[in-house]
This record gives sequence, structure tokens and C-alpha cells, in this order.
Amino acid sequence: MALADELLAQAHALATINSGTPIQANLRRAISSAYYAVFHLLTASAVEALGFRVPGLGQRVSRTFSHTEMRKSCAKFAQLKLPDDIVGLLPAGVSWRLRNIAETFASLQQARHDADYDTGLVLSRDETLSLIADAHFVSEDWREVRGTDEASVFLAALAFGARWSK
Repeated sequence: MALADELLAQAHALATINSGTPIQANLRRAISSAYYAVFHLLTASAVEALGFRVPGLGQRVSRTFSHTEMRKSCAKFAQLKLPDDIVGLLPAGVSWRLRNIAETFASLQQARHDADYDTGLVLSRDETLSLIADAHFVSEDWREVRGTDEASVFLAALAFGARWSK
């Protein structure tokens, strides 16, 4: 089982650990796990697309991805009117699935940030399960777009972040 799948399973287990009032720490960790499931799904896909054959090189490269830069790249792909640096490579635009992946990555990252740092935030099981479902839908959408030209451009933008527009 891939790390992304394990993290999604962990998120669900943490969010549903008991039938009574959920423990806030479990809900916070569940949201974090859901975000990291998507993060690792995308970074692993990007490293795989680069085709490294040297043992250990892919793992080293995966550590170079910036959460902030990935969010900024996702914001570009989530727009209905794509920026010139993307539309020049994908003149037909991007599919609704890729747009969903980009939007969900950004929203999960914000939810993870809130869960990790806003100690006054009271989370509900329902909203946590909804975020976990969003992460699951990203996995499904990714299976549909993986290997396409739009996915290749998206992964390159995630990998190269701010250097993408130079």
C-alpha cells in the first residue's frame, strides 16, 4: 500500500475512533493526515515522472518540494482563466478533474494549517470526514488524469514552483 493510501486510511481511523464525542487531537491529526495523503500522492507522482533510477535519488528529490510553492502552483491551475505560462503549454485548458485536484490541495493545506495552529478551533467529525472525502476524491481524480499532458505540466509546475514562470 502506498504512503498516500496509508495516510488516508489513518485519517479515517482517527476521525472515527469512537462513536461518542470525538477527541479534538484525533480530528486535528486526521485533517493533517488527509492533507499529507494528497501531498505525498502528488510528490511521489512527480518524482516517478522524472524517472530516477539511482537508488535513493527519488527520495532526496521528493524532500525538495515546497508546500507553499505547491499551493501557489495549484492556485494557477484552479483558475478558470489560466495564466499565460500554463495556457501556452495547454491551450485547451485543464480538465475539471485537474482543477479539482488543484483546488482541493490548496483547501486541504489551509485546513491542515488551521488544525495544527488554531488552538481555539473546535472541529466536528462531519467536517473532518468531509475533508477526508475530499482527499479521497483527489486520489480518484488523479487516477483519471495521471499520464496525460495536463498532468505532466501540473507536476512540473509543482516541482519547480516559483522558478516555473522564469
